[in-house]
Amino acid sequence: KTDDRYIIFLITKNKKRQLSTYENIYISLINLKQFCEENKIDKLIMNKLGQSDNLDGDKIRSMLRYIFKNTNIEILICTNDEYTEEEKQTILQQYHDSKLGGHLGINKTIKKIKKQFKWVGMKEDVKNYIKNCASCQKNKVTNRKVKQPMAITSTSSKPFEKIFLDIVGPLTTTLSGNNYILTMQDDLTKYSLGIPIPDHQANTVAEAFVVHFVCIHGIPETILTDQGTEFLSNTFKEVCKLLKINKINTSPFHPQSNGSLERSHRTLAEYLRHYVDKNRANWDHLLPYAFFVYNSTEHTSHNFQPYELVYGRQLEIPIKLKSEPEPRYNYDNYMYDLKQNLQESHKSASEESLV
Repeated sequence: KTDDRYIIFLITKNKKRQLSTYENIYISLINLKQFCEENKIDKLIMNKLGQSDNLDGDKIRSMLRYIFKNTNIEILICTNDEYTEEEKQTILQQYHDSKLGGHLGINKTIKKIKKQFKWVGMKEDVKNYIKNCASCQKNKVTNRKVKQPMAITSTSSKPFEKIFLDIVGPLTTTLSGNNYILTMQDDLTKYSLGIPIPDHQANTVAEAFVVHFVCIHGIPETILTDQGTEFLSNTFKEVCKLLKINKINTSPFHPQSNGSLERSHRTLAEYLRHYVDKNRANWDHLLPYAFFVYNSTEHTSHNFQPYELVYGRQLEIPIKLKSEPEPRYNYDNYMYDLKQNLQESHKSASEESLV
């Protein structure tokens, strides 16, 4: 033992040149679990077991899952992957330049890459790469300290309990005839959607809301909108009445109550500037990519991905160099694991939002 940490050696063979067996590894893991419980150890970091002996990694993962199920012991498995300069450039391009990367800032890009890749000097590589990004120099607005809008202290307790709606536009008419964006954001998770629409008439907005939100995510208990005529119309009121939705309008004296959604609009505008064509007529085709980036980026209000709080798993950028995932083995049953994670995440997100 050194300070407050243990260095543990697992003995899985009797002689140096002898190969480890599944049986020996199983016995060693049983002993390891007992040692952890006796010494109140709740986190383990280990190398891949059996890799040098050509043992099946899936079988050993099954052992870990079975032996450590129903415990609070978190297991992290280290890998020693090394990447060439060319591979590093590929990773940086995918996580920053691509449509799914979104030209995020230095800290957010580092956080995303670290979920799948690590190498010595990574932070400095990311910093230099982004500082030399021509598109960022051209399209990014200089960060300024802006007074935060008034925060609402009545945070929801579950996803899609309360959502915020707003209209962005008019924008340049696209080839598909769209001029506006209906934006929607969940109060708890900050999960956001953007739907291109040709106009902001009440019928158009109501139909987009029902088709793209209600039919996919269910009926919210409450929606909050501004004083726009499309939201104050009898048509929209009747839709809310039919679906038994409590509709709240922001006060014209306190429009900041919709502040989180307004800030997401600035993020959306910055994203579109990076990828829109010269005629600015393809922004509606970029919206799915823009909201992929937004929902897969940790939100400052709760430090989770909005996607993660809705679906119970993190959203990752697909890349060929991605290594196989190393799951954490605490529970054997997937549904139990999922429910547990979501309950804890929602509680944490709610508490963080109220701070």
